[in-house]
Amino acid sequence: MNSKTLFLSLSLTAALSCHQSRAEGVVTNFTPQNPPEMQPLGKTDSPAFQAMRHLQRGANLGDYLESYPVGKNKVTVSAEDFAAMRREGFDHVRIPVGWQHYAGPGPDFMISPEIFAKADPLVTNSLANGLSVIINIHHFDELDRDPTATTAEFLQIWKQVAEHYKDCPGGLVFELDNEPHQQATTAVMNPIYAQAISLIRESNPRRTIMVEPGKWGGIDELQNLIVPADDNVVVSVHCYNPFLFTHQGASWTHGSTPLTGLVFPGPPSKPYVPDPGLNLPKKTLQWVEEYNTLPTEKNPSGPIAFTSRMKFLHDWQAHYGRPIHLGEFGAYTKGDQQSRANYYSALRHAAEAQGIGWCIWDWNSGFRYWDEKTQQPLPGMREALFGK
Repeated sequence: MNSKTLFLSLSLTAALSCHQSRAEGVVTNFTPQNPPEMQPLGKTDSPAFQAMRHLQRGANLGDYLESYPVGKNKVTVSAEDFAAMRREGFDHVRIPVGWQHYAGPGPDFMISPEIFAKADPLVTNSLANGLSVIINIHHFDELDRDPTATTAEFLQIWKQVAEHYKDCPGGLVFELDNEPHQQATTAVMNPIYAQAISLIRESNPRRTIMVEPGKWGGIDELQNLIVPADDNVVVSVHCYNPFLFTHQGASWTHGSTPLTGLVFPGPPSKPYVPDPGLNLPKKTLQWVEEYNTLPTEKNPSGPIAFTSRMKFLHDWQAHYGRPIHLGEFGAYTKGDQQSRANYYSALRHAAEAQGIGWCIWDWNSGFRYWDEKTQQPLPGMREALFGK
């Protein structure tokens, strides 16, 4: 995710899964749907599950290395940030990286030392502070538009990254691709992932690897995912439901989340009246009606937006013997801070109740946990994520 470059991702996410009525947002009970090639591993003590013990409560270091050039979003990072993460209670950090921006021409696609010089201190400081660290390929837009034409580059990037970090401790995790979408469907990415995993295993035979399904790491796409019979692969998904709340007022969603002043949980203390000039679609108007009238336990701006999804993740994980990681969730700072804290608390508790490790978006950018000016969490955030 990136508040500058993900406007297409987020607007499509809204269209696909988040501009929904209360009933449409509920995931049905789990039934195995993956093709026959996806066989349960029958393990709960695999290397992947062991790795997940150290990937329970994380923060994304967003809007930094995934951008090109680095720093255009004015996010700053210091060694103290990692020490602060550890003090707060986080056990891992996810670092999105735009390696493709620093890759030369084919067939070698050589990665510039410049990006390694920027990524290495983040990896080193994470591990030095007792934090596990996930690095990925983030916003590889060319891969999303034409996977066939860019698979060679994708594989060459991972070959170089894997070689570069092959001697790092096991606390470093490789996540192959962030939020594949467009032409990078789950079915298309399945064999590409298999190639990448095989290639990485040549230099990192015991490294934990993460994969995401298509449609932006969508939970509903788990039904189409096929992961090789490798017992050190974790599956990561993202959840920003209810999207109208979590992305209210965001400029990069191309007008799909124009409502502001939404609270979590609903209903509001007085009926919410949208600006008639917005010309809202019928589904959004239906969402607003339910937001205004339904009690909290049934409200679309409430835990019902994600609780059944977390239960689905638990059941999928249990059936296939493959751990699930909630790689992104969060609420934009255009929302009021109390509602943001309420949201983080509710989703964190829903995930933990199902044994799902999580990683918030993000540490100190547009969905921030940390206030750089005060060097403290924003009000209510520490209690939301680490309170009882």
